[in-house]
Amino acid sequence: MSTGNIRVGVIGTGGMGTRHAVNIHRFVGGATVSAVYDLDQGHANQAAAQCGNARVFDDPIKLINDNSIDAVVIASPDGTHADMTLACLKAGKPVLCEKPLATRAEDAVKVLEAEVAIGRKLIAVGFMRRFDPQHVAVKNMAMSGEIGKPLLWKGVHRNAQIAFGITGATILINSAGHDFDSARFLLSEEVQDVSVRGLKSRPELHQDTKDLLLIQMTMSNNCLATAEVYVNDEYGYEVSAELVCQCGTAITEQPDKTLVRAKSHRGFYVASDWLSPFQDAYVAELIDWVDSLQKGQPFHGASAWDGYVTMMVTTAAIQSLNTGAVVPVKLIEKPALYQ
Repeated sequence: MSTGNIRVGVIGTGGMGTRHAVNIHRFVGGATVSAVYDLDQGHANQAAAQCGNARVFDDPIKLINDNSIDAVVIASPDGTHADMTLACLKAGKPVLCEKPLATRAEDAVKVLEAEVAIGRKLIAVGFMRRFDPQHVAVKNMAMSGEIGKPLLWKGVHRNAQIAFGITGATILINSAGHDFDSARFLLSEEVQDVSVRGLKSRPELHQDTKDLLLIQMTMSNNCLATAEVYVNDEYGYEVSAELVCQCGTAITEQPDKTLVRAKSHRGFYVASDWLSPFQDAYVAELIDWVDSLQKGQPFHGASAWDGYVTMMVTTAAIQSLNTGAVVPVKLIEKPALYQ
């Protein structure tokens, strides 16, 4: 990749895609948002106007193949990620794909095999917790050896509200993938098997909804992991991760910036959305990605292998939720490209 300015095309300009586009425009040196696409052309035009009037495309494949685009960010709906990523590989263009890399195991395998066939890493996956200062601090403490070997990862992942009719399987694909990656990242271990139990928190929800999930994982090297994923807490968005180690624990601290006193109450606000709490992580992720393209250095975030593994864990988790069984996670042998 050229050491000059990286011309980025953004596919999908909803909340996540627009956030990436604006972050690149405002905070990432060495990159320009040159083009955007969204099925809703009104959204695309609004995002383009915030990024110095980037070109608006009416076809994502045309954007990917356009000679004026050096690299692509994919933030379109989950079900399009695999096909859009494959199109980027076919065009030989680096891509930062939002999670999940795919929504089906077979598609994740197809993407992985396509990159391996090329023989170089073009895919980055948007598991941004790997760049979150709190998660990085916990990781660094674990790697220091100061509190002994990590034994157990404990995660909490809460959203204020979800749309009526969202199933447990959708939550595992769309939300819990971050937690699967967090456990692997912070423990530096792989998931061996997974067990999921779920419940419907309110009788008025759709009959197929399971909006509170308890996930337990057996990890490699004699480690364990457990996560609570609750997407209807009503009070706001929060994420935390704790490592229980041999001689102590390390836990992410909520990045509260202001203590508020008002209306006979003193406390901290909780974010109402899932974008603002990780703003620093999104920017750091994009900076690292662009640096990797300009300087030819490795991207320090998640790879296509990590996206593939997360989808395989998710597939096993869905099976466990449906059957009540502990389900093993079956992976192919890790290709040399990702060693």
